Amino acid sequence: MHLDVKQVNNLCTGVKLAAELTPSDVNLRKFLTVQGYTYNNEGKVVKLKKVLNMETFSNIYFELRCYEVPIKYFCEKVDITEDDLVNEVYRDNIKGISELEQSLSSFVQDFLLLVPEWNCDNLI
Repeated sequence: MHLDVKQVNNLCTGVKLAAELTPSDVNLRKFLTVQGYTYNNEGKVVKLKKVLNMETFSNIYFELRCYEVPIKYFCEKVDITEDDLVNEVYRDNIKGISELEQSLSSFVQDFLLLVPEWNCDNLI
């Protein structure tokens, strides 16, 4: 399974992708997010530029986060912190699209579920 061209382009220009997945409990909502980043010459994490170029493809890393949130936070419209997350899995330093696709396949069977984050209800 592979990410489509639009998803790859979004990730490589700094757009965070997200999907809502089936939760482990009816009182929870489960989300998966993934975003790209790169390192500067000093080894510090920097955001990606909004322009596609070949250098981006060879120097891109990803962070993947899968977590569940109690439904009550959506009903009450309260701010949440990372301490409020349930069953959180966080992975970073995922190098390149191929490695990302491998990591994603552990969480989601259909990559088409991944859309730009603003189309998803995730709270963080």
